[in-house]
Amino acid sequence: MRGPARVAGVLAVVLLLSACVRMPTDGPVTEVQTSTEVSSPPGIGFDPRPPQPGESAVEIVAHFLEAMKATPITTSVARQFLSQDAQQSWQPDDAIVTYGELGDPVGGDLTVQVPMSSINVYDDRGAWQRSRDGVTMEFSLTSEDGEWRISEVPDALVVPESWFETLYRRASLYLFDPTAGILVPEPVYVPEGEQVASALVPGLLPHEGTDPRVARTFFPPGFSTSGPVPITSAGIAEVSLDGDPEAVDEVVGQLMLTQLIWTLRQEPRIRAVQLTIGDRELGLPGGATQVDLDVGSAYDPTGAQSTGDVFGLVDGRVVRGAASSLLATSGPMGTERLGIRSIGVNLEGSRVAGVSGDGTGVLVAPVDDEEGTAVQVVSGAGDLLPPAWDFADRMWLLDRAGGRAQVLVVTGTRARSVQVPGVSGRDVEQLLVSRDGSRLVAVVAGADGDRVVAARVLHGDAGRVLGATRARRLAYQPDASGQVRDIAWRTPTTVSVLSDITDDLSQVRTVSVDGAPGEVVTSGSSRVRGAFRHLVGSPVEGAEVYVVAGREIIDLTAPTRPLSALPAGLTSLTYAG
Repeated sequence: MRGPARVAGVLAVVLLLSACVRMPTDGPVTEVQTSTEVSSPPGIGFDPRPPQPGESAVEIVAHFLEAMKATPITTSVARQFLSQDAQQSWQPDDAIVTYGELGDPVGGDLTVQVPMSSINVYDDRGAWQRSRDGVTMEFSLTSEDGEWRISEVPDALVVPESWFETLYRRASLYLFDPTAGILVPEPVYVPEGEQVASALVPGLLPHEGTDPRVARTFFPPGFSTSGPVPITSAGIAEVSLDGDPEAVDEVVGQLMLTQLIWTLRQEPRIRAVQLTIGDRELGLPGGATQVDLDVGSAYDPTGAQSTGDVFGLVDGRVVRGAASSLLATSGPMGTERLGIRSIGVNLEGSRVAGVSGDGTGVLVAPVDDEEGTAVQVVSGAGDLLPPAWDFADRMWLLDRAGGRAQVLVVTGTRARSVQVPGVSGRDVEQLLVSRDGSRLVAVVAGADGDRVVAARVLHGDAGRVLGATRARRLAYQPDASGQVRDIAWRTPTTVSVLSDITDDLSQVRTVSVDGAPGEVVTSGSSRVRGAFRHLVGSPVEGAEVYVVAGREIIDLTAPTRPLSALPAGLTSLTYAG
C-alpha cells in the first residue's frame, strides 16, 4: 500500500477521509492480491455504462461513482473513467467507503467536488474502522485524447450504504488471544455469494490493523493466498497459500487449521478444509489432510468447558439450573445467607463470586463443594456491579465509586485496577467482559442519555492484563427516555440492549461490538409488553435470552412459550461469564 500523502491531495477534507482510507504505514505489511470481481446474489445485476464521448468532467466523476455499484461486484468499468496512469495505480481493494447520500458533483474541469453524507470506512479485510457525518471528496482530472479522465482517486471502493448492505454480509475472522488459549472473533463484512471463503482467508494473514496485545494470527509473515478458495461438490474448501512450508511446524500448522476451520465454517457449503502451503499439504497428526469442522473445539471463544446453566439468588442463596427449574447449590453460598446482593459465576460453573449487600466487598466460593469456604477477595470498594469472568478464570469488577468508576481485575485473590479510557472515572451503570477476555462493554451515563461503549483489553504474551484501548461508542441510539436498563451478550461479537419504549413496552436491540453502524438482526422478538428491567443473555449459539420483571420472565427466542413464574425472592439471574 502506498502512504497517505497521495490520498491527502485527492480529498478536500484535509486528511479527514484519507486517514480513513489508508492504513498506518508503520509495522509489518503483507501484500495480499485479491480480485474485486465476485459473484452477486441471484436476481441482482447492474452493468454500468462506460465513459461516453464528449462527457464533461462533472459527468465523468458522477458516472465513475455510478460504475462502482456494478453487480456482480467488479471495478473493470469504473477503471475506464481513470487516466492511464491512474488505471495502473488505483487499488480499490485497499478499503471500502460507504455513504448515505450523494450530493451533486460541482466544480470546474480540473477538479470536481462531491459532497457525501453518513460516511463509513472499512479496511481491506472488511473490518469497520470509523464513521463520519459527511465529507467532500475531491477528484482531479486531466484530458487524454480530448476526453476528461480522473487522474487522482482514493484507493477505495466508494459505494452507497444501501448497496453495501445488500451485497455484503457480516462474518468473523478467528484469531487467537496472545496466549493462544482461546479464539478471538473479529467482525468483518464480506461479499455475499460464492466468494465468501475467498474473501475471508486473506484476512487471516498478518495485518497491520491487528494489535498483538489483543489478538494474533499464526499465519506466518510473508505468506499470501495463491488464488480463490474453491469448494468441491463434497464441500471441501481447498485453501492454497504461497510461502515457505518449512516456516510451519506441527504446532503452528494445527493452530492455522483451527483458525481456518472456525473462519470457513461460516460458509454453509463447507464440510471440511484442506490446506496446502506450496507443495505441502497440512493435516492432522496421523496424515488426514481433509479436516472436519469439529476440530479446534477446545478453543471455542464462548468457552470450551462452559456451562449452559442459569444461576441466581433466592432469598440470598445461590441456585442453578434451567430458568424454569432452579435448584439449590451445595456450596457455602447455596447453604448459607452470606448477605450478598449479586453474583457472577465462572465459565465452568464451579466458582461463584458474590457482591456484599452494601456493594463494598466480594466473596468467592465453590458452587457445589460442601466442604468449601467463602474467601473475601475484595473489600473497601464503594458500589460494585455484578462480577464477570473470562476464560482464564479472571474475575472482572466495576466499582461505580460515586460516578468515578474503577475497573478491577481479580486473579486468584489479588485485585488490581485496570485503566480503561472512556470508562474509568465515568458514571458507569453496567459492565460486560467477553469470555475470550478481549472485549469490555459498558453503559456510561451522559447528558444526552446512556451510551453503550466497548474497549479492547490488552494482554502480554503470558496473559497478564496490561490495560485497555479507549472505549468507542457502539451504534446504539437511546430511546426517548435515554436510559439503558440492561445489556447482555448475544453472540461473541454482538451485545443486546434493553430499554423502555413506553411505561409498559420494552425493547431489545442488538449491536456489533466493533462499533459498526446498524442494528444486528436476531431471531425472536425485539419488543415485549411490560416494564422489564433485566436482560439475561449468553454468547453461546442457541442459548435462550430472557427479559425479567419481578417474577415474570419471557424467553425472547420463543416469546409465545409459557414459562413458570420465577421463585419469590429471586435476584441476580445470570448465565456464567
